Amino acid sequence: MNHIIIKDRFNPQASLLRQDFESRFSVKKDTSHKRFVWDYWYVQDQYQFLRTPAYHFFKAKVYNQFHTQLVNWGREHLGCHDVSPPWLSYYIDGMQQKPHSDVPHGPWAWVYSLTVPKRIFTGGETFIFKPEVLNYWSHFSNEKNREQEAYMDFIAPDFNRLIVFDPRYPHGVTPVVGTHDPLQARLVIHGWFVEPRPYVVGGLTTEQAQLGIENVIYNLSSVMQSQGEFHGTLSLRLDIEKSGVVKKVTWLTNTVLSLSSDQKAEKYLKNWLSLQFKKTIFPKATKSSAMTIPLLFR
Repeated sequence: MNHIIIKDRFNPQASLLRQDFESRFSVKKDTSHKRFVWDYWYVQDQYQFLRTPAYHFFKAKVYNQFHTQLVNWGREHLGCHDVSPPWLSYYIDGMQQKPHSDVPHGPWAWVYSLTVPKRIFTGGETFIFKPEVLNYWSHFSNEKNREQEAYMDFIAPDFNRLIVFDPRYPHGVTPVVGTHDPLQARLVIHGWFVEPRPYVVGGLTTEQAQLGIENVIYNLSSVMQSQGEFHGTLSLRLDIEKSGVVKKVTWLTNTVLSLSSDQKAEKYLKNWLSLQFKKTIFPKATKSSAMTIPLLFR
């Protein structure tokens, strides 16, 4: 699944975030101002859940560790420099999100679950439409009946699980059934990875690295003219020796699609980029470097 990434046991300090949340509800009849922070996000026939800005809700020391880990992961694996201001949301009985897409917000959406490990509710899965549904007839078959699992991926809100996905695909949250208790609710932090730009670790400076790939980016226009239009996001990593030679090109993510549904064009683009980056020569440095490059096609 090129459009979905799942990282279980993402945060080694997840229990501290969970404990901080639970402390707000430890006294059932508490009237502290800390309890009055929730917005009931309701849009008829579309959204229904409770939310609050995550960075204001948690203790700073506890939250900042998670935020820093998340941002660093996005830089290393997606080439996205930051995240949008995250929300903390919980879902009790009857709450859900119906299918929608989030194209303007960022190239990748993310959902991080702090849901209690032993859930008493049903539902609450993140569902994401499968790619073949959006190009249905090219994948149609009379050989078997198809039910909802054939059209959507369902991902449970397991504790300490990070889900990252392409927000162009219609997605949502299945209805939660079985609890009205916030401590037993579907509890998630969520947002978008934003500000895609090259991320470099090692001897090269960011400016040197960007200069090194200018010719490849410039020559992309000829590929677009010959192969047609593309849409999506990809990221790759270059392992660069201190001599400036590219030792290895590794593909990290790729959601780029040909708008003419030409799979040969998609393959050509990937092969062309691999070859061009492999031939790129960077300035010499005192030590080797690793460079994550995001490319957005819109």
